[in-house]
Amino acid sequence: MGVADAMAEEFTYFCRCDVCRCSLFRGDNWYHKPGTNYDLCARDFAKLSAEERQVYVNIATSSDLGSQQNEYILEINQYLARCDQCSKAVSLGDDWYHKQAEGNYDLCAHHWKDLPDATRNQYVNVYASKVLGERKLQYVLQEEIDIAERDLVMVVLDVEGTLMPEAWLELQKKTGIEGLKRTTAHEPDYDKLMRYRINLLREHNIKLGDMIEVVKDLKPLPGAKEFLDWLKPLVPRILLLTDTFEEYAMPMFEQLGYPSVFCNSLVVDSDGFICDHILRLKDQKRKAVESFQRLNFRVIAVGDSFNDVSMLTAAERGILIYPSEKVRKAHPEFPVAKDHNDLRAKIGRILSANKQILPKKLADPPPLSATASSRTMWLLVCNVAGFLAPEPWIAVQQRTNIPELKVTTAQEPDYAKLMALRSSALRTNGVKLQQIVDIMDGLELLPGATQFLAWLKPIVPRTFMITDGPEAPGLQRTLVRIFSARP
Repeated sequence: MGVADAMAEEFTYFCRCDVCRCSLFRGDNWYHKPGTNYDLCARDFAKLSAEERQVYVNIATSSDLGSQQNEYILEINQYLARCDQCSKAVSLGDDWYHKQAEGNYDLCAHHWKDLPDATRNQYVNVYASKVLGERKLQYVLQEEIDIAERDLVMVVLDVEGTLMPEAWLELQKKTGIEGLKRTTAHEPDYDKLMRYRINLLREHNIKLGDMIEVVKDLKPLPGAKEFLDWLKPLVPRILLLTDTFEEYAMPMFEQLGYPSVFCNSLVVDSDGFICDHILRLKDQKRKAVESFQRLNFRVIAVGDSFNDVSMLTAAERGILIYPSEKVRKAHPEFPVAKDHNDLRAKIGRILSANKQILPKKLADPPPLSATASSRTMWLLVCNVAGFLAPEPWIAVQQRTNIPELKVTTAQEPDYAKLMALRSSALRTNGVKLQQIVDIMDGLELLPGATQFLAWLKPIVPRTFMITDGPEAPGLQRTLVRIFSARP
């Protein structure tokens, strides 16, 4: 499709390679596996065996996508409406239904489904702007939001009920204590719930050690570990936000490969009984999401229960997985993943960037005085280049022999100027991004780096790597190798 054609239709077709994440448009460089959202560039397609390649189709024209065309539409403009019933904002996709009549009549999927059949048939799903016909210009989003800054995605996930079984329910099965069946689905006030649980444990002579023995036997929910392994190379910013407690939950974090985790802590008496709990921060999941948004990230949040709703609401995208019927009915605004394969598909579509993720308005930060008494847990941050892995640009210089690439922040502290110098030198010497990716993909970690992180993760499960390096696929794979390090 030419530029003129694209402008006339106001959309084209687009996705990203599932391996290297390069952009794919119609043409020789896009290979699609029909019936799925698996897509490869020509380079990664060529790496498949002849048998594996047979199931892929080269997307030369949009018709090659068959019934999946709507899933790969990339709009030039951003379109927005509000449901006439609940005033919820709806954008292009499964949640927007427009009435084919004079005027701007629109519903979200939830209220559209509540209509009688005859009335429902008067509405069409707005999967692309062309469905709106002549009225599409009335739906172009005019808000002036600075989207240039917050363009990197972070995925935050609840743990119990989302990635792992509920530890308290497993303790209930082992002890038979009926009261331990109560969860946040029944009591959304986590502070009240924990006081209730602590009293029950004391009453039945159950100690922290008993809880740890239960947690040691827990395994990730089916598909959860595979989901995290799929996600890490695509989004090297995965954070577990959980209301569980570090004193007994560490075996769960180990099962999940020690992603960074924000949680709470317990007070244990000399006899081994849990006597109190310390919430790291009240409503910590929402506040964590808002804090990372202030660091210029866009957040995808995933949870299963009432205590996850505030973070799902704060995030740019919220998804429920395995919610109870009570939770699902109370919050129909969130899409529901039926399992981790479905969650992978939902997040995969968001990451494919077929629709721009508009950042939410930043919430005001809480005053420092509000958190002073609860800051009790360690957070460790470390640089990557020169500490865990070699300086990537020095490695590129050694392979390309471009003298300008010897310059680092030690000589030029202005990073914008430094990157302009590097970009100019690469263009002058005909070095393309893929060559840089190949070099970075082959970097070996510094001696002792993996052993250091393997030692650190069980001690401080809140470790973040901070780097000024680009988010190129090769560097991403290097980061994943570092953070997935096992002893």
